[in-house]
Amino acid sequence: MRILDPLWAGLATAAFALLFNLRGKDLPLAAVGGALGWTVAAPLQAVTGSQAVAYCAASVVIGIWAEIISAIQKRPAAVYIACEIIPLVPGSGMYYTMLEYVRGNSSSSLATAFATLQAAGAIAMGLALSGAVSRLLSLRSLTRRIHSPSKRLSVKKKASTDRGE
Repeated sequence: MRILDPLWAGLATAAFALLFNLRGKDLPLAAVGGALGWTVAAPLQAVTGSQAVAYCAASVVIGIWAEIISAIQKRPAAVYIACEIIPLVPGSGMYYTMLEYVRGNSSSSLATAFATLQAAGAIAMGLALSGAVSRLLSLRSLTRRIHSPSKRLSVKKKASTDRGE
């Protein structure tokens, strides 16, 4: 991985975030998410040799980052995810699939198409995993709050004061 690659990924994310009307604090937060995803994906792809594995791990990181930022900023996570995932979208795979098909190399075209679909599926799977983890953690904290003895006591006290006791 070249040292400037995460910077370019962050800038591409910021440019795309402008299209989604992200402004102020949201713009650099989205750019950091895109750079973070590329920082995970590039070395992992070099180590494993698998674009799908690297993109899955990077999209999990992006999804978790977006969930954290959305909770802090009180905005939907999907707005951040849509911007941050752009550096990982396998556009070149789609282009080369069509190029090989037009050249008449159907076997090469199918192999490229399969690799592209694997990468896209890995991105979707990583985002689904991060969303599931986020929901699981928020449900656990909600369950803890509901079953907390101090919360039950304050609810009972409020109910008794409402009835005039």
